[in-house]
Amino acid sequence: MIAPMLLAAALATSPATADRYALVTLESGTIVGVNWIERRPDSLHSRSVLTQSSVIDTRIVRNADGSAVRASTLLQMAGADPRAPIERAAPRGTIFWSDMSPVSIEEAVLRARTLGGDDVKVAATSLFRDSRDEISVARLDSTDWVVTCHGKRYDVLTAADGRMLSASLPEFGVVIERRPSFAPASYPLWPPNAAPPDSAYRAADVSIRAPAGHVLAGTLTRPKGRGPFPAVVLITGLSPSDRNGGQPPWMPLRDEADALTRRGIAVLRVDDRGVAASTGDHASSTTLDEAADVHTEVGWLRAQTFIDGRRVGLVGYSEGGLIAPIVASEDPKIAAIVTLDGPAVSGPEVARYQTEAAVVRDPSIAPADREAAIRKLLADTLTVREKSYLSLDPLPYMRGTRCPALIVHGANDLHVPVRSAERMAWAMRGNGNRDVTVRLIPAVSHSLLYDPVGLSGGWVYLPGFLTAPEVLRSTSEWMAGRLRARRAEP
Repeated sequence: MIAPMLLAAALATSPATADRYALVTLESGTIVGVNWIERRPDSLHSRSVLTQSSVIDTRIVRNADGSAVRASTLLQMAGADPRAPIERAAPRGTIFWSDMSPVSIEEAVLRARTLGGDDVKVAATSLFRDSRDEISVARLDSTDWVVTCHGKRYDVLTAADGRMLSASLPEFGVVIERRPSFAPASYPLWPPNAAPPDSAYRAADVSIRAPAGHVLAGTLTRPKGRGPFPAVVLITGLSPSDRNGGQPPWMPLRDEADALTRRGIAVLRVDDRGVAASTGDHASSTTLDEAADVHTEVGWLRAQTFIDGRRVGLVGYSEGGLIAPIVASEDPKIAAIVTLDGPAVSGPEVARYQTEAAVVRDPSIAPADREAAIRKLLADTLTVREKSYLSLDPLPYMRGTRCPALIVHGANDLHVPVRSAERMAWAMRGNGNRDVTVRLIPAVSHSLLYDPVGLSGGWVYLPGFLTAPEVLRSTSEWMAGRLRARRAEP
């Protein structure tokens, strides 16, 4: 391990001159991350902020040939103290690479220029763990390059001296642009459970006592003004989940809450029982137990004086996309529901679908061995929650859903079969529901991110972590219309 004091001393000896700039990552025109850089001849300071809530602060000592010597990295969640530094020594001749720090792309091009040639393999290692990668860098002309890593192709434009001006990933709708000056105030930090930095609406911590005795802790976001407001309960997926549906920088339920509240809808999102600040036992809970918790949350919302109890809806993600119809079929007062990648095929079909997708795309498994590998994985021991989920037939709950319903599914979902969307819709329509809409979002995976591959193991390598803007726009506009919501005050 490298002593932080030694690294600080090495950086202190760097020449006074420095090149300071920012690399701004945009997804469909929305900023999803900013990487501030201070470059010196023998060192690099990179501070990358993703979705305003996750910080990667790295200091790297470099050789004259562009290879790395060592790095010290601090990881921090907005509003929390940084973790202990991660100290890493670079194997000889390598650069440090992080998919979440765009300066890595620039480092790969600069190293390739030093090595020479039009098609170069640049050795790289992770900032966070012992690993070796090979980055392909192809020179198209003096300023255009193609950088390939972890299955992603970056089309890179540089200045004549190799400084990166921009990079794009067309399959993801992502553009990375160099900005000579981009003030941190333009992309302020946003703690995961707090109101947004622009104060567009309010946020408050809440605790709700469930009839079974446990406490459901969460965040209520509400528009400015007196109300009464329409409201929505967000419902998490199968795995133990906190109120945001994931840890920074991937927080799909916070993204949904933000989009809906900006449209004038109060939003309640809670930690699953036994997770984060909620009490109770998640390990023994079933899908129907979570449905009971959602009923409790709906009742709590309706009891608030600033909420219009006649305009309460549900938005459920993954397993939550099954729970929303369960609750709606049992509570005829639910005003509207949205399902996000929800299942409408049997549990065993879902398990087979996602297992087969992973095995077929695993190059280490020979075609002749795939079926055996699938059977082995399907035979793994299941949790109580998984057994409950797999045992439920979703279609009766769909048929019992009489309220307006929007069914959203990522077209690249390899976790829940995409055909679930139309099966769900036809089950709802078959019992007389005339307000059912299906929207398939191209190039979006089960993560609700733009993802051409779609496998869950690749999410960590994605360039952006903001829920696909088309998903947020579709759900918030539709729900605002069905709940007759007014936009929040400026």
